[in-house]
Amino acid sequence: MTSLSIFSEPFARTGNISAEGFRKLLGRPALGVLQTVLREAIQNSMDAAKNGRGPDIRLSLRTLTESQHQVLREKIFGSLPANDQSSVLISGLLSGKRLRVFEIADFNTTGLAGPTRADAPSDDFEDPDFVNFMRNVGAARDTHHGGGTYGYGKTSLYSMSEVSTILVDSETTSAGQPVRRLMGCHLGSAFDAHTGTGDRRRFTGRHWWGIPDEDEGVEPAQEAAAVQLAEELGMPYRERGNTGTTVMVLDPFLSSDDLSVVQKELVETVLWNFWPRMTESTPENRRLRVGIEIEGLRVPVPRPEDFPPLDLYAEAMSDHRTKSEHLMGIRSQRPSKHLGHLSIRKGMRAERSGNTSAEGSLIPEYSSHIALMRPVELVVRYIEGEAFPDRRFEWAGVFICSDADDIEQAFASAEPPAHDDWAPQNLPKGYAKTYVNVALNKLNEIARTYVTPRGETGSGGERGPSLAGTATMLGRLLDAVSTQGPGRKTGERKGTSKRRLTAISQPEFVRLSLGDNGEPRAEFEATLTNDGSDPSLSVVAEPHLVADGGVTGAEDLPPEFAVTAASVELEGEGLVSIGDRLEVGQRGGRLRIAVQMPAAAAVGLRLRLQGGAGS
Repeated sequence: MTSLSIFSEPFARTGNISAEGFRKLLGRPALGVLQTVLREAIQNSMDAAKNGRGPDIRLSLRTLTESQHQVLREKIFGSLPANDQSSVLISGLLSGKRLRVFEIADFNTTGLAGPTRADAPSDDFEDPDFVNFMRNVGAARDTHHGGGTYGYGKTSLYSMSEVSTILVDSETTSAGQPVRRLMGCHLGSAFDAHTGTGDRRRFTGRHWWGIPDEDEGVEPAQEAAAVQLAEELGMPYRERGNTGTTVMVLDPFLSSDDLSVVQKELVETVLWNFWPRMTESTPENRRLRVGIEIEGLRVPVPRPEDFPPLDLYAEAMSDHRTKSEHLMGIRSQRPSKHLGHLSIRKGMRAERSGNTSAEGSLIPEYSSHIALMRPVELVVRYIEGEAFPDRRFEWAGVFICSDADDIEQAFASAEPPAHDDWAPQNLPKGYAKTYVNVALNKLNEIARTYVTPRGETGSGGERGPSLAGTATMLGRLLDAVSTQGPGRKTGERKGTSKRRLTAISQPEFVRLSLGDNGEPRAEFEATLTNDGSDPSLSVVAEPHLVADGGVTGAEDLPPEFAVTAASVELEGEGLVSIGDRLEVGQRGGRLRIAVQMPAAAAVGLRLRLQGGAGS
């Protein structure tokens, strides 16, 4: 029967980092414990994915059976730390009748490869993943443009455990040969204790459970011993060569005792943070697959396209991958550098899935955010902007910084250990700081002004009267015109035949704005195709009021409900008229029409061509 032994790390003469210091390395993440753990663990898994296919992740919350509990108590943690505080904490958990664990398992990754001793010489052909995860502190990233930059995030796993203890099982390779490894680790606090020789020494508070070695330390249980212990504990089954790692968190900290709440939190956390790697447009070598199981029951994880508002974010993400015309470049002027691209998509607000409207949900009730990420395509955080006044509509943006090494490195270096922000104030003065500052300033400005661009506010920079009521009324019209929301193109009409190449598209609502005197205006756009056959061609705008889904004629309305065309403009041609008629002659292009309207009404617009050939 294989049983593990404990090794408590003593302070070296030259010093060590204490367990308390190790825990503090993560800083103070803006995210909750579960969100931080999943972000860090899944990022590590994606960085460790094998070429050609993304990783498979399995998240499991389960209560150990009586026999599994006994194996943990007798074979894994049969010996406890000399530190009274840690000993009482762990023994109290193991002596209880019920023990719940949270497991994060990845497959199709490299596992924790390399040597098991931190003092082993480096091998340029094999990454020291095992020692960097299990023993070392603060190892630099070794994945080009990877998700992590510090290696500190693993401390979040200990933070999630009520007893700061994890158990790690990995099918991996060492020196090119397959190997199975299993080891336990606990973060306590520094303490003084007697050694086996009777001397009193200072210990760091870091403890490992493994197989004793010749230097009074411990190595992980390996091969058959590791496989047997993993199976007896009910950890995910792995065949030889099915490489990857399982981390078992003992007595996980949960936000609620209600497992339905935990289930919702798990699904939301995965989707809100990792949707870029889960969309239909994600290349196979980057695609992330996540399965969730709670107390033996599988929990479905929807596609981002089926989980509003992530459908809009998925569209914006696709723009980046297809180099769409929707992309907007973000640049710095001094030095002149391309910093990245932004895409924004807008559309009708769809009903949220499940219980995402509940308090504390990660999913916004109305999306008006820009997702920030590096080329690794992992969400760093979201910038929240202005929402549409008409809550029937929403928008979503995606910014990805440039993959040029100096730009990507600048944004990576601006991330704190939890990778949950870009903090340029933490960078030294120089180009890198400038790049991040400029990008964030421009993105924040776009988020603030996307719905109401500059020039559409009252005097002194103060916003004029609220258009929310008008926008809501106008929304009734939009249902009849388009199901794609304001500004989302439905396709433009082409010429009616080869003999008639002059035509005008259906006008599309773009936004609400305010006139010079604070009156509300509805802005529409249309496309004029002009074959130049009629030099006397004019465009005539005919706005109308919409009431109860129908069109109301001017003769039926009192004067205060009149609607008029304030202006018609042909963009790029210098043609603009005050009123409802614009003489365009032989010119064509994009038309912009402003309609003056009552404060609490909805309007529609017809456009017609007038002239010899266009009548």
